[in-house]
Amino acid sequence: MTEPPPPPPVDPAAETVVGPGRRVVVEQGPPVRPYPWWLWLLVILFLALAVLFLVLWLLQRGPKTADVPNLVGERLSQAQQDAFARGFALKTVTRTANGPPGTVLDQAPQPGADLQRHASLMAVVSSGRAQISVPNVVGLKLKAAQQVLTTAKLTAQSKAVPSKQSADTVLSQDPPAGSRVAGGSSVTLTVAKGSPLVAVPALQGLSEANAVTAIKNASLVPTVIQVPSSQTMGTVIAQDPAAAQKVKRGSTVRINVSAGTTSTSTTTLTVISTRTARTRTVATTVTSTSTGP
Repeated sequence: MTEPPPPPPVDPAAETVVGPGRRVVVEQGPPVRPYPWWLWLLVILFLALAVLFLVLWLLQRGPKTADVPNLVGERLSQAQQDAFARGFALKTVTRTANGPPGTVLDQAPQPGADLQRHASLMAVVSSGRAQISVPNVVGLKLKAAQQVLTTAKLTAQSKAVPSKQSADTVLSQDPPAGSRVAGGSSVTLTVAKGSPLVAVPALQGLSEANAVTAIKNASLVPTVIQVPSSQTMGTVIAQDPAAAQKVKRGSTVRINVSAGTTSTSTTTLTVISTRTARTRTVATTVTSTSTGP
């Protein structure tokens, strides 16, 4: 029979005295080294991949379809959030409309439809009303300016202010000409109120046509009377009211216009009879028209 090997020699420095008369021998092994850092990194990476694969596996096992949410009337940002929450992507197209810009007007598929997840929804989004360039109406009469703005699909509001300009003349506009505004927007027109009285223009010496034009430009009504005169025919020789007199707008102004000269002559006619001879004096009127002064 083989005897067991003898025990290793005891290092006196390794002995620890526990009590009187007793010794405990503590053996010292090789020093413990820590694991390298790259080994811990591999462990963490492996755990992260395991969690990722678990999440993907759970997602694949979840429902593959969902109900389409109602996006009509929502702002675009809210509609995108609602679509993403149901697992859908959202595509958009814009269209001019009266609704606020950025509001969903319509969608496809319609709300409540059962659609596969990760599919795309289509939303029609308002871009606001069409932009229009404001025309220039300064200097026009109010009615003409309103017609121009209506043709441009804009509305007009007016306010009257005292001015030396003739009544109803557009003095300014807001927004100014060339501004870009939405269709149907309102343009405020500042209009001359005009004075209730106007001055009668000086007409004496003018031709009939020029006098009539001057009266009408002063917002007055002309009345022409033809009268005999030694002055040039067709020339205004008198007016009523007088020049510079203040009258109400729309009043009548009478002008006397020269119709030329009229003269009277006496003609003696001699009538001879076989019985008696007698002389008769006959008054005749001869009218002659003068073409000069």
